[in-house]
Amino acid sequence: MTHSSLRPMRDFDPTEPAILHDRASDAIITWTAEDADDYRRASRPLGDGSVAWKEFVFDGWGNVLGG
Repeated sequence: MTHSSLRPMRDFDPTEPAILHDRASDAIITWTAEDADDYRRASRPLGDGSVAWKEFVFDGWGNVLGG
């Protein structure tokens, strides 16, 4: 389970800057939206609400700088 301040991946907009929690590495990844098209094309939703994309398993996101 991720930190309660993170939002569910179903609400993530890959065209907006964000921070994402990668469950595979237990790290926060800064998202800049430059990969939005690839994310939309290649990401796979998983049964638990997380999303697999490349080597990542994103399970929550938040606004950059908490805004």
